[in-house]
Amino acid sequence: MRILQIHSDGFSYELKRKAINYAESPKNKSYLTEESCLINFIAAESLDEIDLQKGSRIGIDMIIKASEEIKEKKIIIYPWVHLTESPAKPSFALNLLINIEKELLERNYDVLRVPFGWYKSFTLNCKGHPLAERLKVIDLSKEIIKKSEITKGEDLTAIQAEEETSSNFYILEPDGNLTEVRNYDFTGFEELRLYVKYETAKDRTVHEPPAHIDLMKNLELVDYEPGSDAGNFRWPPRGLTLKRAVEERVIAEMLDYGAHVVQTPLMYDYQHPSLKSYLQRFPSRQYVIHSGDRKYFARFSACFGQFLMASESQFSYRQLPLKLFEIAPSYRREQSGELAGMRRPRAFTMPDIHEMVTDETMAKNAVLNQLKFVQKLLDELEIDYEVSFRLLRSFFDENLGFIKEIVAIINKPVMLEVFKERYAYFIFKGEWNVVDAQEKAACLSTIQIDVENGKRFNIKYVGNDGKKYNPLILHTSPSGSIERILYGVLEQANKDKKRGKKPHLPLWMTPVQVRLIPIEPSYLKFSQEIATNLDSNGIRNEIDDRNITLNKKIRSAEKLWIPYICVIGQKEKESGMLSIRHREKEVQIEMEINELINEIIERTSFAPRQRLMLPKLISKQVIFSREV
Repeated sequence: MRILQIHSDGFSYELKRKAINYAESPKNKSYLTEESCLINFIAAESLDEIDLQKGSRIGIDMIIKASEEIKEKKIIIYPWVHLTESPAKPSFALNLLINIEKELLERNYDVLRVPFGWYKSFTLNCKGHPLAERLKVIDLSKEIIKKSEITKGEDLTAIQAEEETSSNFYILEPDGNLTEVRNYDFTGFEELRLYVKYETAKDRTVHEPPAHIDLMKNLELVDYEPGSDAGNFRWPPRGLTLKRAVEERVIAEMLDYGAHVVQTPLMYDYQHPSLKSYLQRFPSRQYVIHSGDRKYFARFSACFGQFLMASESQFSYRQLPLKLFEIAPSYRREQSGELAGMRRPRAFTMPDIHEMVTDETMAKNAVLNQLKFVQKLLDELEIDYEVSFRLLRSFFDENLGFIKEIVAIINKPVMLEVFKERYAYFIFKGEWNVVDAQEKAACLSTIQIDVENGKRFNIKYVGNDGKKYNPLILHTSPSGSIERILYGVLEQANKDKKRGKKPHLPLWMTPVQVRLIPIEPSYLKFSQEIATNLDSNGIRNEIDDRNITLNKKIRSAEKLWIPYICVIGQKEKESGMLSIRHREKEVQIEMEINELINEIIERTSFAPRQRLMLPKLISKQVIFSREV
């Protein structure tokens, strides 16, 4: 069931024509009120048909809760099938709405239920306060699960199992001190406190747009695609330049780590025996694809593509740890109420490495090795982050010394969630998380020790005794998805701005590193000579050759957070010294061209070169979503 709730000053509707043959016979074909009211647009879904009474009660409780929060007694119930892609049968949907209406009337609410089965016009006037608009999504398949109905094992989905398992939360400090969360003094660790609050509440719904959404559009990095499903985005040239720069940086790190870089398919068969079992143990929602008479799903990670490849490969203990890496375009059909720009999209690009090892000892050594590149990549993003570990109780008790060693390396307090029973494929899961201004969090890097999928996918290596064994597997995202990285750096920029610092992107990933601004057209040729020098040193640059004032050119560059803005005139041409606005230092300085080149190369030496993916001259550039 989906309920879109709007607190409105007045409401009206008019019936136009029947949408179904057996539409309700209306008492009135139109209605108008200028009184305040809570309008509930309701779509019954196929899953609601599991239990009419249960669904009715949950819907009623949601409406009553909202009405009490905004102190509103006048309720409008409006059938609106357009909220869902999997509607319930019309007869069921009508009974659901009738049940909700009846119960609300019995509780002394002033209720109007709009006739079912008609095309209608309507008007409303949303009040505009923070609680005036909200979307509620009810997944009845999860709501009706009882403990007595659940059996542990392959038939239990990971989402259900996670809800059923019990866990304890702690804070572990670098000195080895372990404290229950409720007893920990968070003084000096405000973002850790917010992260722990977010994780223990387990509320992923979004009530207002995160700060990074406006930034990503104004900087012309990413924008919504109205011609696609929600949570799918388009990348104009500046954003694509950034995206490719991040991808190439992660690939380079993985090659240095000794990975085999692969590419696997986008869609997979639901009926494949290994995949069918795996889907039960991975808490994700799939995009469904129909081809002929078979059903497929769009991958939500690189895991199973790499696992299927490994299952048909030949390798021995001498080649372990075996490392497979892929930049994997992936899809998860997250609930609409959880979508939030780059923090939680439905389409994302995930760098995934899977490291196959013999046993827990080799797995722990791999974790220590992977910590090095995780810390390095996150430090290069110049963001604040909080760390957590989710651990099976038995693994935690047997490996407390190992956990303390990791936290000492991280050198900051981390949250531990220790769960009694294993609800997924992992016994160890580390997460590096960003906390944003909404007090929400999102995971970037992750390291997991998987004890199931080597066997599930029939992956085998030859041991030193000549026998075949299933490996343990480390699932690792070295940096997090490219979308989450952008979310992280933009939310960090927003926090920096609030702290009085100039917001910026890390120099190595920013689309344009230098903008050259000739004062007059006569200095364009000299600017192009400088640009050629920058190009030969792998420095991304552009030239503002437009016939507008110098101040407008500078403001335009500032709006795009260009790190180095170079004004080119007679003085610069004669002296060879460039007049530069340095964004991060917030100063105007003079530098020789070679001095500028050396500074940028020194600051970005760890990153592969990436070309700017649009014309160099501003006059030739199309405007996508930015102001210039």
